[in-house]
Amino acid sequence: MRFEGTGRCVLVLVGLVCLVGGCVPNKIYNAERSEYLVELDTADEEVGVDLAVIEFDEFGMYWDREQLEDTLRLIERRNAESERGIVVWTYTHGWQNNANPKPDENDLARFREQIRETSERLSRINRLGGLVGIGSLQPDHVVGVYLGWRGATSNFPVHKFSTFWERLRVAERVASYSMLETMFRLTAAAKARPDSKVLITGHSMGGMIVAKTLARPLVTTLMTRGLEGFELDADLILLENPALDALSSMQVIEYLKRFGTVAELRYSDGRVEPAPGPVMVSITSEVDAVTKNAYQFGRVLGTFGTAFRRDRLEGGPSQQQLARRSEGHVDFLVSHRAWIEDGELRLEAVPGAFNDTPYWVVQVTEDICASHGDIWNDRYRALIRRMLELNRIYDTDVETWVRTTRTLGEG
Repeated sequence: MRFEGTGRCVLVLVGLVCLVGGCVPNKIYNAERSEYLVELDTADEEVGVDLAVIEFDEFGMYWDREQLEDTLRLIERRNAESERGIVVWTYTHGWQNNANPKPDENDLARFREQIRETSERLSRINRLGGLVGIGSLQPDHVVGVYLGWRGATSNFPVHKFSTFWERLRVAERVASYSMLETMFRLTAAAKARPDSKVLITGHSMGGMIVAKTLARPLVTTLMTRGLEGFELDADLILLENPALDALSSMQVIEYLKRFGTVAELRYSDGRVEPAPGPVMVSITSEVDAVTKNAYQFGRVLGTFGTAFRRDRLEGGPSQQQLARRSEGHVDFLVSHRAWIEDGELRLEAVPGAFNDTPYWVVQVTEDICASHGDIWNDRYRALIRRMLELNRIYDTDVETWVRTTRTLGEG
């Protein structure tokens, strides 16, 4: 039969691609405890640092639940040993990455260096505080948790770029129950000590995973406890060049606006002040071709035949436009812009922006982030530090709260 012959040809072609270019295996990469829990060496032992790895399969299920349980025990132990609290920093990688510890330039290697540099920076701040006699309010340990999934399936130079949409579908499955359990239990373990801090970050499809996993619980909690307010489990949620549709983001932002959601800094001495920074921030480079062009092309094909509404917000994009673009490339949702001017980082709110909520959508210029994966350079990391400093994330004397100013009935 002609169909059977075509099918055999496709299988042979796929086999040749895997043979010549190398398919990335579908497996756990860090099976032993000594592989998925590692205490890192640093130039300064003032602030220690651990790296933990938790891996998920093609359907978002744990490869080995003990990775999570051992990580939780590690966090509990570091909290108990700490004098000033700890930082738990999670990172969910995106497309073209996984949890393989061997490459020197994949996201796992870069994240390892990032948490090591964070511990060294905190060490310098703590020493400076002691020298000038103002005490030390910074955490004294960092636990980095790398959340890995099969974002890469091919090493073949041409074939691997065609996997974007197939991997995005897998990423949407990963943004499910096991990931939700992981993030909730990690934050709960860290926050068992009130002065410990939690940062949740994700890049590319990993940013989408973080957003899809956490946005709904955040809105649900606002529905039930919005007027009284509540401390955020995660002190900051950061999405980096996220492969996230603008329609999903629009619905969250619209909800936050409708109920007058605000963020606050609450101090141990009882002071309360408006938070100058976000509780969730999405950062997208204006020249990121993956989320701007490839993403839109795939969404156009994926939504072909979908019946969209024709009405729109005054001055805003249509439902179709929102569904087919990533959030960082829809100017209507952009709340802030960042750029380099005279060698200095500038970050400013967009005057009169529709999005005036604690969920910032920040568009950055090429000199900060030159491509989809260019999130490890010094200027981009300086922007991340600015985000952390705005709400004094590392200050163990401060908590970040969020509340609504209107009730469900008023909304």
